[in-house]
Amino acid sequence: MTSKGIGNEGRQKLATIAKIAKGILTPKLVYEALNVSPQEAGRLLSRWHQQGWVKRIKRGVYIFVAVDDLTGELSIEDPWILADHLFSPGYIGGFSAIKHWDFSEQLFETTTFFTSKQIKERLPIIGNTRFQLKNIAPYKIFGTQPVWREDVKILVSDPTKTIVDLFDDPTIVGGMRIVQDIFQEYKESKFFDIEKFISYSEKMRNKTIIKRFGFFMEVIGYYSLIEKYKLPTKISSGYSLFDPSVNNTAVIRKWNLKVPEIWKNKND
Repeated sequence: MTSKGIGNEGRQKLATIAKIAKGILTPKLVYEALNVSPQEAGRLLSRWHQQGWVKRIKRGVYIFVAVDDLTGELSIEDPWILADHLFSPGYIGGFSAIKHWDFSEQLFETTTFFTSKQIKERLPIIGNTRFQLKNIAPYKIFGTQPVWREDVKILVSDPTKTIVDLFDDPTIVGGMRIVQDIFQEYKESKFFDIEKFISYSEKMRNKTIIKRFGFFMEVIGYYSLIEKYKLPTKISSGYSLFDPSVNNTAVIRKWNLKVPEIWKNKND
């Protein structure tokens, strides 16, 4: 949609809102900022949407399209702020947290957010931003740290919780081969904390995490840690998949896991 011209009064109103909106507009923000009625705020947003100055991304939520024409400065909506506004309660996790904690040198254009909201679309595109959403139970929202983005406090999974989340669901990054690379960066960082990892894993209420982690540690040769923390005693009965992103055909009875053949060969 091409932005149409507006009068000086409309321009001033938009510019006023742009300074405080952090890229996201709602009727409440508009009527509080301009001291107008909720009905007038709704009419203004509808008019600006028709003129192409803002884009409606869901009911009652808009983003700027052409703020640079109003203030002389390009205002790009921060995807972390947008994700927090749209999908909280939850936190930034997955590849976004991995990059934040410098566990990978890759560039990730998609913003990953773990949310306890019920969501229909897991890979939405909003504006020009791609999101990857992971639905989680409310009790899994822990192990986070606040970061500030344009004066907005956003929660991001802390370094250890970021890794625990990968063992909880390896598919979030594409499978255990990628988890292995990321874990190695975590292991060599100042954040590595095996006791916190185990504590977090137990709070996740998913004993498959310890199964995957124990077998993984065995494959990469950390036998002393397996013994020290008695990892085999912390697993559940029944077999789980080591890597849900691929075919798991081999059985590892010690860890009650089904694993891909290539991982079994690494363990032999």
